[in-house]
Amino acid sequence: MESSSQKVNEINVITLNCWGLKFLSDLRNERLLEIGKAIGSASPTPHIVGLQECWTQQDYQSIRNETKHILPYGKFYHSGIFGGGLAILSRWPIEESSMFRYPLNGRPTAFFRGDWFVGKGVAGARIRFGQGSKDIVEVFTTHLHAPYETEPHDSYICHRTAQAWEIAKLMRGAAERGHLVLGLGDFNMIPLSLAHRLISTHSPARDVWMVLHPDCSIGAAIDEVEKARRRPIPTAEFNLLENGATCDSVLNTWRWSKEEQKRLGPNRPEVEIASDTPDPRAKRLDYIFANTCFRSKQSIGWGMDCEKCTCRYASTTFQISMLIE
Repeated sequence: MESSSQKVNEINVITLNCWGLKFLSDLRNERLLEIGKAIGSASPTPHIVGLQECWTQQDYQSIRNETKHILPYGKFYHSGIFGGGLAILSRWPIEESSMFRYPLNGRPTAFFRGDWFVGKGVAGARIRFGQGSKDIVEVFTTHLHAPYETEPHDSYICHRTAQAWEIAKLMRGAAERGHLVLGLGDFNMIPLSLAHRLISTHSPARDVWMVLHPDCSIGAAIDEVEKARRRPIPTAEFNLLENGATCDSVLNTWRWSKEEQKRLGPNRPEVEIASDTPDPRAKRLDYIFANTCFRSKQSIGWGMDCEKCTCRYASTTFQISMLIE
């Protein structure tokens, strides 16, 4: 592992929703262990990882045990009654960390949904990757309020919009300090939605997938906003490679119906899903936002090189590489 005195010209980033609700998520212990193993053996080696829905210290430690050889620094964030479910892992030292709770976050009367009780917010970490005064990346990971109906009928749209505004302010402040900025997480929004446009226009960070794939989908194929574009139903492969779909993909067996899941399990033949399988429900909810030029115009900045989306376990791994241009 390189020391912070060595020049860093590449940062590999992963964001992942672990689906780790205690008592509710199936095979939670087994899945979190496998997630840790997958991160620990990922290629290229990740330098920064943002986790969501990693609710317990036990689950966090399970992932840490499998990744500490490549990500020796980490922070598990506490918030609300049951925690915020957020964690950040890093190859380099974390100089400062903070947890900002969203002022508007659900209703306590909606106890069956839980958003208000978990104390959602933004987990922040200031990470030093070099010796220079500006060799700092400020990482923010979050999980915005869930939509329980489609927009504009979603009664929580004002909550999610307010939360998008808050994280946009945090990223803007970090950029004004001259630092590289990363915003990672499950934003529970589709591209070009109100929350998405708020972040894109009121912070210097950009949706990396949309920068690299400007013609990507802006919702599931069955959504009205995507139907209006009059495009064919995408395949599972196209959704992964071009649309960055991270939710409700046919490749994600945890989203299958109970009847379909009966095909899975021990002593059953392995289920192969063809890459050309129609995938009308898949959409993108997970994002990496980054500012690509965080220094003065006279100095070298950062550029986005590639981003890929893989779906191997209970949720989707979203990864990018950024190279100095």
